[in-house]
Amino acid sequence: MNKIEIYKHLSWKIKYEAGDMPYPPVLFWDNNISKDKVLNSWKNTINYIKSSEKNHNMWLYVHIPFCYTHCFFCTCVTKVEHDTNKYEEYLDLIEKESKLFSDIFKWTKFNTVYVWWWTPTILSASQIDRFYKILKKYFDLSNVKQIMTEWSPYTTTDDKMKVLVEHWVNKMTFWVQSLDSKTLKTNNRFQQFDDVKNAIFLARKHWIKYINLDIMAWIPWQDIDWFKETIDLVKTLDPTTVHINSFWPTKSTNFIKSWWIYNYENIKLRNEMEKYWKFFEDQESKITDTEQQNLQLYNSHNYNSSILWLWYWAISHAFWSLHYTKNSFQEYKTFLTSNNEINFFWYELNLECEIITYLINNLRWWVYYENFWNLFWSDLKKNKIYEKLEYLLSKWILNNFDWWKWIRFAINSDLYCSIYSKFLYDEKLIEKFWKYILNNKGEFLNLDLKLKQFFTD
Repeated sequence: MNKIEIYKHLSWKIKYEAGDMPYPPVLFWDNNISKDKVLNSWKNTINYIKSSEKNHNMWLYVHIPFCYTHCFFCTCVTKVEHDTNKYEEYLDLIEKESKLFSDIFKWTKFNTVYVWWWTPTILSASQIDRFYKILKKYFDLSNVKQIMTEWSPYTTTDDKMKVLVEHWVNKMTFWVQSLDSKTLKTNNRFQQFDDVKNAIFLARKHWIKYINLDIMAWIPWQDIDWFKETIDLVKTLDPTTVHINSFWPTKSTNFIKSWWIYNYENIKLRNEMEKYWKFFEDQESKITDTEQQNLQLYNSHNYNSSILWLWYWAISHAFWSLHYTKNSFQEYKTFLTSNNEINFFWYELNLECEIITYLINNLRWWVYYENFWNLFWSDLKKNKIYEKLEYLLSKWILNNFDWWKWIRFAINSDLYCSIYSKFLYDEKLIEKFWKYILNNKGEFLNLDLKLKQFFTD
């Protein structure tokens, strides 16, 4: 098998298992790590940031995991929970974890805070107030440029919105997904258009500066006319930005668990819907105030910023030191209460890992040589990885019309960008993955069909 075929296999495997992942993907990570290793890695990162005197724009990411219902298309790790006592237990644990890290981050000023939650207004106004007070008690948020929260429109109330503003929240993203009530009801989601209008009205009433709406391209059983109707209604709401996210039927979705097949007709529909993504992307590109954008994503792409994630499941990133993810609630509790080795997935990082991450994140758009120098204190053209870039340039896979300024992928498509970004991987990882393919051939049958399913040609 040639290398391009290996990269195709790797691209499919990563996308199918859990969507986009950091470099290197969890597929290559180790298991079991000590609590001291996690804490010492963060100490090393903080010391590096202080000594480097470079922009790093560290951010704090917090997950609130509760929902009223589980949508049929949802890929997220969440729990349907209506017991208010469970919400208080959650806040107790968030406080315990914040306290655990507080000494390490005592003199660290966070640049952004991102609160990622599913039905956040499932918490009461007083519980939301307690949540933000915990963050402010244990972390220095005095320098924060953006506190962004994801928000459910159908449980928004005036008193909860008021609490958000009191705690400096200045950007909200409403998980709308669709404004077609028939499609949503079929997918076990029960918001109405009036719920969305009311939520946006309350946000503006309380002077939330920036509002983003998230829409999904091809929710199961949605046709193109219903999707176009959603787009037309979204425009009448006049949000700051609109993000269209493609439906990826990973193994965690009820769609796949129920044995539904994501067929090629569905994919063609999704591709047709994604054309609107370009329209909204062009609108957002005209924004000159970066605070209106998703600063967390901007910082990750431009600075490889460190991410401290509170709660479990998602990935923390201690720059030039460690990736780790807490896989389950039980592991999370063990981490807080014990000094024993923990069954976390983790990967020890180095400068090469950070450089590859930076290139993978930015080659789809552009990599400026000057920015690379500012971040890594080295000339990209003199870095050993440049040999791989030169090969891609020779095959017209990369463009560099202004060769002294920037390079980027020649074709801006999910499929090709994903495949060729794997070309940058460390050879030891490629060898490791090749052995994985040989030992798990059944996973990779009918590869071409699976590439059609999970990528946009």
